[in-house]
Amino acid sequence: MKSYHPIAAALCAAAIPAYAADAPAPASELSPVVVTATRFPDVQRQFPVGVTVITESDIRNSTASTVPELLRMLPGVQTRDLSGTPNLQVDLRGFGVFGDQNTLVLLDGQRISENEQLTVNWSAIPLDSIERIEVMRGSGAILYGAGATGGTINIITKAPAANSRSGFVEAGVGSYRTRDVRVGANIAGERTGLRLTMAHRESDGYRDNNAVRIDSAQLDWRYTGDRGALTLKAGGDDQRSELPGSISEAQIRVNRKRAALPGDFALLSGGYLNLGGNMRLGAGEIAANVSYRKKDTDSSFFVATAFRNNVQTESTQWLFTPRAKLPYQFGGMNHTLVAGIDVEDWDFQGRAGPSVIGRPQATQRSDALYAQHTTTFAGGTSVALGARGQRVTYGVADPGNAVARTERKRNLDAYELALRQPLGGSWAAYGKIGSSFRMPNVNDNYSLFTATVALLEPQTARDREIGLESVSATARYRLALYEIELDNEILLDPATFTNRNLPPTQRRGIEAEARWQATSSIDLSAGYTYTEAEFRAGRFGGTAIAGNDVPLVPRHAASLGAGWKFMPKARIDAALRYTGEQRYDGDERNTFNQKMPAYTVVDLKLAYDQADWRFTAGIQNLFNEHYFSYGVFTGFPTYSALPAPERMLYVTARYTFR
Repeated sequence: MKSYHPIAAALCAAAIPAYAADAPAPASELSPVVVTATRFPDVQRQFPVGVTVITESDIRNSTASTVPELLRMLPGVQTRDLSGTPNLQVDLRGFGVFGDQNTLVLLDGQRISENEQLTVNWSAIPLDSIERIEVMRGSGAILYGAGATGGTINIITKAPAANSRSGFVEAGVGSYRTRDVRVGANIAGERTGLRLTMAHRESDGYRDNNAVRIDSAQLDWRYTGDRGALTLKAGGDDQRSELPGSISEAQIRVNRKRAALPGDFALLSGGYLNLGGNMRLGAGEIAANVSYRKKDTDSSFFVATAFRNNVQTESTQWLFTPRAKLPYQFGGMNHTLVAGIDVEDWDFQGRAGPSVIGRPQATQRSDALYAQHTTTFAGGTSVALGARGQRVTYGVADPGNAVARTERKRNLDAYELALRQPLGGSWAAYGKIGSSFRMPNVNDNYSLFTATVALLEPQTARDREIGLESVSATARYRLALYEIELDNEILLDPATFTNRNLPPTQRRGIEAEARWQATSSIDLSAGYTYTEAEFRAGRFGGTAIAGNDVPLVPRHAASLGAGWKFMPKARIDAALRYTGEQRYDGDERNTFNQKMPAYTVVDLKLAYDQADWRFTAGIQNLFNEHYFSYGVFTGFPTYSALPAPERMLYVTARYTFR
């Protein structure tokens, strides 16, 4: 789509890129400004499709210490530990082991989901740096492109607070020799400001060979003018994680803390730059971003065996995302048009050995044009129609193994039609139909162990959803029913140990969530998810699988939360989450006579504020539940799994400079 580039250049010249999402949120947290549904600031209740917002106060009161722990309290969100590191996989709407490839994650509107078989690097985003998190289930393909079939998660980091100087220092200790130190500073005048956050974390981990060390830093500089703003965001991280690996059913019974291979480890370092800006032109607005992200990994696994492997990778990503918003009135109705261009360039270099012989060189280039039009009628009914066209070129080569470059070009499209109808009072009904797609990543297309290329087709999906929601001064409610039908879903075939395009699959489910401000000092929340993930047709390993369950998708999941401010300066919060039975990974034929056991985990946190001090104490897994969130059918017949931590305690102290 080279023809898009002159338009992009014109938009960039008009406003050096910035991200309009960083506009300050309004005082009321019950109807916050969000950007995920339009890529521009809008009031949440105006969207034809619901968006769940985790606010700064939600984060402050949560029992979570990481973003995945925060997200897993929401209906439709599952997390699983695939490696024994803090970077848990986040799965929206039941996509199993490839859930993170179907859940698009954005940081300030720029995608950070990987084009590899890796989870998002959540550890590089401390909770202290986050202003809010916006979760849009089953949507995002029109505005953001590939990988949003399950939904979109947009993490908005804190902007400098105008006309203030402040800072904080926080330290904490916990079980398994866990140590945390965090510092931050805010220096801002009326128009220019700087915010800096840094964090260091060390822990021996719950299991043997499970130590982790994480250093990260985020910087946000901005200039605000009369008609727009200019921003520069940057971040970097350096991590070392020891990998305990999965252990067998028999080993778990004897010693659930043991490591599969004591020498396995992974190193990860990376950074990003995001330059952006927005400019108001009459009633309209234009904005754009240019972002760069780089990541290096160095991992060693199967140490002390004949198959010891060392794999090093380097990946870079460039994004250019100019866009425009035009509100107007016509025919007695309010209209808003949002349109934009996305240009992405991703490169990957792999080095491996001795047992892993592949050294791939992979690329993915894409150009996309999208538009979304929303009409609001006099009675409050709103209708949104959006479309996206995207041209993608992806390929892999391995000169070190004489594998010539194999390349494929595909033209992909997505659409969405959504309706929102007020029902009186605070209630509204909504519905939508749409489509989405997912691109195969480098690990889908290339085998490190055989140095062979088998380019897969893009995955496509069609989805439908209807729902009810209510937002009032004291409560929020949402009930949604959805169905997703997929073709060419990408998944690992355990018979050949390669990824493949699956026969047709489908997801159906119900999501219910509620939040009440019961009294001035007590708030309550609850959520429930029912999910059916099934194969619609086809064979797997020679066996017919129509009607079979997709592995790693629990039918039932639920959460409960409660907060009580029992003294003017003291508060206690409790969180309970239940995850039902699910098929083991690798059991697509549904022949294993066991399912992963259901589990219930309860967390508590006590917080006390005194002047510029804040003290917290917490317990995770209060009742010492023995469980695991990931297990794989090994076919002997038994399974292996990664046991989750037992009861953990922590305390923190924070001092704020003003």
